[in-house]
Amino acid sequence: MSAVDIPVSTMDTASDKSGQSLLLDLPVEVLQQIIEAVPYSCVKGLRLVNHIISDLASPLLFEKYTLSLKHIRGHGQNLAERVAPEKQIQLIRKIESIKSLEGLEFLTSNVQDLNVSAYQIRDAVKFLYEEPIQQDNDDFSPIGVQILQNFICSMKKLRTLRWNISFCNLSREIDFSPIAASVTHLELHPTIDMDPYDPPSPQYEPYPSFKAFTNLTKLTLLLWDQKSLDTLNYLPRLKSLTFEPSYELDTTAFDFLEIQQAPFTLEELTLKYGTINDPFPEHLIPKFLSKLKTLISRTELRPESTIKRSIWDSLREHGVYLTHVSEQNASRVLLNYLSSYSNTLTTLSIHMVPYRCGRTATKEVCAAEHSNMLAFMNEFWQNVIPKHATTLKKLKMFPGNQHIRSGEGPGKAEQHRMVEQLNLLEPWSLGNHIPAAKKALMMCERLEELQMGSAGEVGFKEAIEVAVKSKRVEKLTFNLKGYSVRPQMRGWCGTGMMHFLNEAMGMRRRILDVRWEGDGVPNDRWGKVDIEVIPVGKLALIRDGEGAGLFKLIDFKDKDLVILRPPPPPAEELDNQVS
Repeated sequence: MSAVDIPVSTMDTASDKSGQSLLLDLPVEVLQQIIEAVPYSCVKGLRLVNHIISDLASPLLFEKYTLSLKHIRGHGQNLAERVAPEKQIQLIRKIESIKSLEGLEFLTSNVQDLNVSAYQIRDAVKFLYEEPIQQDNDDFSPIGVQILQNFICSMKKLRTLRWNISFCNLSREIDFSPIAASVTHLELHPTIDMDPYDPPSPQYEPYPSFKAFTNLTKLTLLLWDQKSLDTLNYLPRLKSLTFEPSYELDTTAFDFLEIQQAPFTLEELTLKYGTINDPFPEHLIPKFLSKLKTLISRTELRPESTIKRSIWDSLREHGVYLTHVSEQNASRVLLNYLSSYSNTLTTLSIHMVPYRCGRTATKEVCAAEHSNMLAFMNEFWQNVIPKHATTLKKLKMFPGNQHIRSGEGPGKAEQHRMVEQLNLLEPWSLGNHIPAAKKALMMCERLEELQMGSAGEVGFKEAIEVAVKSKRVEKLTFNLKGYSVRPQMRGWCGTGMMHFLNEAMGMRRRILDVRWEGDGVPNDRWGKVDIEVIPVGKLALIRDGEGAGLFKLIDFKDKDLVILRPPPPPAEELDNQVS
């Protein structure tokens, strides 16, 4: 039994007889490293060893905390009848605990990351303090505001505050000045608690109290109202910004930068939904973006021909070279930017442009669209990837869509055949029709993670061959038929999800029937790549016991049950053994 398994009483007795244990004789720094290596699920038990181990384990165990106080929502005099008595008792105990802070030293002394995910106690607070239950708005009583304020401001080591609760008077009336100097990461992702389909009432001003946080280095902001821009406008130390405008709001992250009273130097910028200013305001680059290293864009898809001046053109001309790029909308201006510098990019995630060829397309339109996309992908493989072959570590590519042709009639049979042929030659796959792709990937000396995909069910065999033949690829993810995630079976059989589940099972059967040849693959590479095929799941590549020199895929959970056999001897050697 190790020292950490010995009960406190037993350990104290042993120390009286033979001195302190060898474990406790170690320096505090070494003990800290040991505790950090222990699985998180076991850290709670470590606190019971003695006060020394408890003091070292508590900061790790309570570094992050989520405050979630909620009950059955409702307004009116009959609220107490709809909230079960035992739930009322539990809620009252929680309220009293955070109100007095008695016995919460393990939180107030250790929490560095606080997530306020639910604080629906407004009616219960009134009920607890013998105030009327009737409530016609979403505001809290003064005592409800004070309880939350005292709880948050009691955190002595707080660095990150995540505000994920509703618009109400809390964010107007709470005073955050006691912790404003220490908080460096603020996440404002408030919800609308009253009605998720209606915009917030004009009385709700969500951000005034957060104006005190002027030492922020990281800000995540969901903006509901353009008027709120004038609230968070002094952030001189900001390094990372995640900006998300609400639906039907034309405000962008660059409008947010325009109203800042002090310049700052962003290193990371994430744009969720919305759009990017067009033409892009170039004067913002020297003031805020001159040292930008990461740009993640999830903005709306716009036809490239309609853009006056893109952000990629401005970054290129100002010599801002990114190391991490994630772009929802692949375009030639993006390719021009990425090929304008070399050996810098480490992470690239890109969504391919979908075809405009659809159900009403003619044979000529489909063929032209395919040729255009093939030319785009050849440019990507020939001009972009080789430029960063010595630095690229992660490459993620999500496919566009398939050529589609439906309906019957004169000439339709020929178009169906043409569509089937084009779909087998997807421009973003690794088939022989685009040899530059395999060549470029094999040039990537440091590539560790590769994600590719198919709008249909082609290209996964070639992707696995490239992954195992490369030097360092440890993880391969392949998205079949445009699936982004694996479908989960929910509800009764016969529901809509059953179709997706059956389709995934069909893909699984076809994939497990495929066999690979081991030519040109080092023996130590077959078991070194983690493979996930979406929507099939995690798979493992093993030697096929029934075929000489062949490999196959099996479910990852069955990998340990399979004994990898050595390859069978050549036929001549086998004949000699038999004779």
